[in-house]
Amino acid sequence: MTTPSTIDTVLFDAVNTLWHQSGSILDIWADVLERFDAIRTPKEIIRADFEHQPWLEPQVASFETSGKPVSDEAINAFWIEFNRRMLRSLGIEASVESVVSKVLPVFDGLDVLYDDTVDALASLQEMGFPMAIVSNGVYQQRNAARMVIEKFFDSIIDSWHVGFMKPDARIFNLVLRELGFSANQALMVGDTWNADVIGSRSLGIRTLQLIRYEIVDESNDEISTLRGVVGFLKHQQQEAR
Repeated sequence: MTTPSTIDTVLFDAVNTLWHQSGSILDIWADVLERFDAIRTPKEIIRADFEHQPWLEPQVASFETSGKPVSDEAINAFWIEFNRRMLRSLGIEASVESVVSKVLPVFDGLDVLYDDTVDALASLQEMGFPMAIVSNGVYQQRNAARMVIEKFFDSIIDSWHVGFMKPDARIFNLVLRELGFSANQALMVGDTWNADVIGSRSLGIRTLQLIRYEIVDESNDEISTLRGVVGFLKHQQQEAR
């Protein structure tokens, strides 16, 4: 594994790096439907989801590529409308109020921390590294707060709220400005080759690609757990002495 000369801050991807989603889309919608005293087959759920992808995908793309901040109100309105469309296709007419009270809470609690997340973040904080989350997606600040890891981060940025997504250089530059560091002082940790690794390296940010549950090549800056980040940076500190 290549040892950098100095790293002063650590950037993390969120989903599939710090946490993961529990349950499949079928399980999630079965839970939603139960709240409306309804049962639908997996085929019906998949068909409804497929039906609304042509509406969903350009809306999501507009949030992530507009270059303009998007408010929580606009994002919430989007999800309420999508869920109402889904329910309508499944034969349920739902009011805005019922979506807010019955549907959105199901999606709010889906993300679960990996077993190594808290220990790794606590170790890095003790070592003195300012940290940030830079993620494609939405509600990452809220998710981090719900899982009680917000305290570890000096900045949390997600693509929906800022209007650009990894590997766009602007999202990396934004988080670096908020932290007060340059690209060559940062380490990016994430699971996605194009968004996390290529996007970071294009700016001169060093990277560790997290590949869970597989044999990794440490000489190629790959790690299989977040403990690998701690080990990598401890080695750097020893080399600097």
